[in-house]
Amino acid sequence: MLILYEKFYHRTMLAILGIVAVIIVLTFRHYGITWDEELQSQYGLAIVDYYTSFFADRRFAEIYNLYLYGGMFDGLASAIDRFTPFSVYETRHLVNALFGLLGLWGVWRLGKFFGGGAAGLVALILLVLTPMYYGHMFNNPKDIPFAVGIVWTLVYMARSLRELPRIRWPTLVKLGGIMGFTLGVRVEGVMALFFWIAVVGTRTIWPLLKRHDIDSWEAVGLELWRIGTRLVLPVLVISYLVMLACWPWAQQNPIMNPYNAFNEFRHFPHDVEVLLDGKIYMSTELPRFYVPLYFAVQLPELLLLLLAASIPFASLILRNLDAPQKQALGLVLLMGFVPILYTVVAHPALYDAVRHFLFAVPIICVIAALSARSILHWVVGHFRKKWARATVAWGLFTVFGICMLTQLGIMIALHPYEYIYINRSAGGVGGAFGHYELDYWGSSFKEAAKQLQAYIKKTGGVPSGKIYRVAICGPWDSAMIYLPPDYEPVVASEPAEFFLSTTRWKCENMRPGKEVIRIERLGAPLAVVKDLRGRTP
Repeated sequence: MLILYEKFYHRTMLAILGIVAVIIVLTFRHYGITWDEELQSQYGLAIVDYYTSFFADRRFAEIYNLYLYGGMFDGLASAIDRFTPFSVYETRHLVNALFGLLGLWGVWRLGKFFGGGAAGLVALILLVLTPMYYGHMFNNPKDIPFAVGIVWTLVYMARSLRELPRIRWPTLVKLGGIMGFTLGVRVEGVMALFFWIAVVGTRTIWPLLKRHDIDSWEAVGLELWRIGTRLVLPVLVISYLVMLACWPWAQQNPIMNPYNAFNEFRHFPHDVEVLLDGKIYMSTELPRFYVPLYFAVQLPELLLLLLAASIPFASLILRNLDAPQKQALGLVLLMGFVPILYTVVAHPALYDAVRHFLFAVPIICVIAALSARSILHWVVGHFRKKWARATVAWGLFTVFGICMLTQLGIMIALHPYEYIYINRSAGGVGGAFGHYELDYWGSSFKEAAKQLQAYIKKTGGVPSGKIYRVAICGPWDSAMIYLPPDYEPVVASEPAEFFLSTTRWKCENMRPGKEVIRIERLGAPLAVVKDLRGRTP
């Protein structure tokens, strides 16, 4: 019977991934260009040129501060773009989404390791219907590939703990390779390696220390040597070489440059205005609870409830795990929550909600899935009659299904701006406007630019030989790539016929004029276009 259930879970997982893949193919061209993508695209091209010039072209180091990031995704996307019929940004969105799909598969594998196919399936469904993750799948070339790398790194780290004390070479090679690709996106992924070493060391050395004799210290020394040479060193060497292959700047100084990048991210000197709970802060002066609060308002309510329930149900969750699973769960918790706790204690500069912490979202979904499984067993266990147990179980499944369908409806209503989601505890998306960051990337400019062309065509079109000036408050590239050459972008305060604005930083109030276009979702305005003809700036 268990085998039949596992087959059902596996086939359902394949069906869900197949449906998501079809949706990706049908919708990846709906997404606009974000604030960062023009530079990211340039960086990817520079990386391809670096390799195709046999390491002679080094302009990658001149593109803002992107050399601090590994070039794994950007270089790969630019290389793939040479063989697709799509525009460079459409190709990047497609490749980005396929990485996100790989992360969905990874969360299934991680959930299955702890709780079988049922937990894996619940974790997968929760992640698919988490707008923060799904919305970033198409536009975020840093944090989504990094999150995917962390998920798969944890999958193979968990497998390695199952195989201790003699981890098989295929596992070590796969772990080192995936770890290297993760570092080839963002060097901060090295944290996972530190956590793994700590868990492996504790697992193998603690029994020796409990002996409390002189011989145990000699055994500890021998065991440390074995761990270092046979486990840690192979993973470290493989991951380091793969990271260097993905990261041109690190190749210039293989020791100091990765360290300098890691240190730079610990003290990132980015000082901008940030909106939090209706107040404006500078990014270097945010409250310590910035990251936890944004998670609290951006994650779906059911996911938050299941995560909170994991605390009172912790003993029941652990009771269903064997020793390697418990150790792997400790590793997962360290990777998911220590970085968040670090932001509370160290108080670094932060901005753009919690997109830099997307790697924690799949981990949260796995924990929530284990919590859901324990709640189900606990509730059903209070009934002795078989029919009563079945009735209660199906009732819980129905509640879960209704919550997921409701979440799906919200995501459809937000499309293609799923990432702006705010849950109902903070007023929903409409109620969150003016209180939390919504379209902080300016991706709604694509829709605004297209509607502007339709509006002008409807009102007479652009006269022959005329250039319409469009004053822009927001990311120029996100709009101008969708406008023809007879539209000229100008600084937001300069004379212009039209004003195109994001609603971030209250940009829409910068120029008076007749509002002719408003891009909004669920009552929250994301971009506006004003007709300025006949007005002076």
